[in-house]
Amino acid sequence: MIEPRRDPRPGRRAWVAAGLLAAFGLAERVLLWTGYAPVEYSDTGAYLRAGRVLRLWTLDGVDGRRVPGYPAFTALAGGDAQSIYVLQLGLGLVISLLLFWMTFRTTRSAALGFSVGLLYDLIPGQFLFEANLLTETLTAFLLTLGLTLLLELLRSATRGAELFWALLLGIVGALAGLVRAEYFYLPVWLLPFVVSRAGGLRRAVVRLAAFLPGPSLLLGGWLWFIYSTYGMIAPTVVTGFGLVQHTGSYFEYLPDSAAPIRDTYVRLRDERIAQRGDQTNTIWGAIPELIRVSGLSFYDLSREIQRLSVQLILEHPTWYARSVADGWMDFWKAPVYWSPQAIESPALRGVLSGWASAGRVLSLVANGLFLLGTAAVTLSRQARLRLGVDRHMLAAAGTVWVVSILQTLFEHGDNPRFLVPTQMLVIYVVARMAYAWSRRTTDKEVLAA
Repeated sequence: MIEPRRDPRPGRRAWVAAGLLAAFGLAERVLLWTGYAPVEYSDTGAYLRAGRVLRLWTLDGVDGRRVPGYPAFTALAGGDAQSIYVLQLGLGLVISLLLFWMTFRTTRSAALGFSVGLLYDLIPGQFLFEANLLTETLTAFLLTLGLTLLLELLRSATRGAELFWALLLGIVGALAGLVRAEYFYLPVWLLPFVVSRAGGLRRAVVRLAAFLPGPSLLLGGWLWFIYSTYGMIAPTVVTGFGLVQHTGSYFEYLPDSAAPIRDTYVRLRDERIAQRGDQTNTIWGAIPELIRVSGLSFYDLSREIQRLSVQLILEHPTWYARSVADGWMDFWKAPVYWSPQAIESPALRGVLSGWASAGRVLSLVANGLFLLGTAAVTLSRQARLRLGVDRHMLAAAGTVWVVSILQTLFEHGDNPRFLVPTQMLVIYVVARMAYAWSRRTTDKEVLAA
C-alpha cells in the first residue's frame, strides 16, 4: 500500500514564510560575514592539507586519517578560509529552508515550518558553527538534505520521480559518511525506508537499484582505497587511537609484553591528568613518543593500539561499558562552539554570550523532550498515535539515536560536538510531536501497529 499523499503544492502562506525565512537568514549571515571571522581549530590544518592533495585530483598523499569529504569541500573553496566560510554560510541558509520545507510538508503548517527553520538561525550553537572550519555544518546540510529527499521519495506520485529521489538519496547519504565517518551507517539506516510501502516487490527492487549505486561506489570505493593502501577495513586508519580514548584510563592493566607502549602511554596520560584533569585526547600528543619506543609505524601503531584496546575491553567489559555510557550522556550536552575573542565590541560580546547560554538551554530542553518522546513512542502504541509518528519522523529520530550510540562505541573524546549536525533533527522531531499533541488528532500515516 502506498503512503497517503497530501497536496504537495505550497500555498501563499508557505511562500511568504519561506521568503521571510530566507530574508532573515540572508541578513543574519551578511552580519556574520562582516562582524565575525572564521575560526580555525586543531583539526582544521589537517583538513586543509588533505584538501590541497585532492586539488591535484589524486589520492597520492592522502593518509587515511580522515574521510575525504570535508577536505574535498575545502578544495572546492580553493583552501581559502574566507571562501570556506562563505560556502558554509550558504549551506546554513539552505539548511534553514530545508527544515522549513520538511516541517511544512509533513504538517501543512507554514507557521510551524517557519518556526523550526528560524530556530536554526536563532540558536547560536548552530548558526555560529558556520564560522568554524570543521565538518559539522556540511554534515548537517547533507543530513537535512537527505531527509528532505527521503520525504519526497515517500510522497512520490510517479515511478520516474521515485527513481530520481532514490538515486539522489543514495548519493547524499553516502556523502554524509564521507564527511563524518560515524555516518557511514546512514545508507543502511535509510534502506528500509526506501523500500517500505513501495507498492509491491518489483517496485521495491527498482527503488533499491536506484538507491544503491551511490553508497556502493562512494563508500565502497573509499573502503577499498583504505584496504588496498593501508590493509585496514575501516573508514579511517585511526580506529585504534579512538578506542584508546576508552581504554586509556585503565591501560596499566595490560600485560608486560606490551610494556613499552603501556608504560609510555600511562606516563603521558598521568601528566595530562595532572594538567587538565582527565585523560581525553592523550593519544594524539603521545603518538610520536609511542612510535619511538615501539619501533612501529603510525599505521602499525594504530593496529597495535586497537588490538590492545580490544583485549582490555574483553577483559574489563564493565569499565568499557561505563565509558561508553559516559560518552553517550556527553553527546546530549549541547555546548556552543564559538570564539568570543572574534567579537571586538565588549557589549556585543556580552549579548552574544548570554544569547549562546539561552540557546544552549533551549537545546538541552529539546534534547530532554526528544529522549522522553522517543522512549514513549517506542513503548506505547497510544503514544505513537498521539505524537503523530510517521515514517519520516521515525527516520529522523532514528538517525539521531543511531549516531548517538555509534559515536561513543569507538571514541571518547569530544562527544558533545558529535550532536551538532543532528541537533536540528532533534528539534524537528520534538516540534512535530508537540504539534501532533496539540492538535489531538491522529493521521492515517501514523505507525500505530
